[in-house]
Amino acid sequence: MNLMIIIVLTYLIGTIPTSYLVVKFRKGINIFESGSGNPGALNSYESTGSKRIGIIVLLLDVLKGVLAGWLSYKISGQDYLPFMAGLIWVIIGHNYNIFFGGRGGRGLATAAGAFGIVNPFIVLTWLIMWAFGYYVIQKNVHISNAIALIGAPILIFSTPAAMFGITQILPVPDVMALKITFALACFVIILRHIKPIKDFVGIEEK
Repeated sequence: MNLMIIIVLTYLIGTIPTSYLVVKFRKGINIFESGSGNPGALNSYESTGSKRIGIIVLLLDVLKGVLAGWLSYKISGQDYLPFMAGLIWVIIGHNYNIFFGGRGGRGLATAAGAFGIVNPFIVLTWLIMWAFGYYVIQKNVHISNAIALIGAPILIFSTPAAMFGITQILPVPDVMALKITFALACFVIILRHIKPIKDFVGIEEK
């Protein structure tokens, strides 16, 4: 029962259209029809020209993840499956919003909130890989995102379990379960990066 409650609850939290509401309210712009059409912090900034709006959207998306992670932990009673499922389903809700025909964002900020409330070391690892991808390999946000989404799980799996015990906020006895969940989350997120990467390298979809 807890599993279904958490899946439904976290999915609905993920579907809260933060960028759509903020951009529509502040500028009267439909974020789905502006710029890249992606309802995220970057497109919110690019579509409005307002860094403040971009930051607001970013923080709200992070808070969605934090709320979902915290509620999953409380409801699950530290049971692995419901707790970890909540971390995934809030991202799915954000990326595939049933109320907008399955359209959604790319899930990075929401994932950062969800995993950050569990263990900030995970988010730090992703940021390190992102910086490496951006400044060393290719100065493109989407390419750097993809590099981090592939590289961060590899680093996480190679990190000793003791490190997670030092940096954890919400205790997770099964560290391997957390590592696997993070890898699954990265897979869900990278699916939303396929199109912008194709656009960047000039591959047309048939």
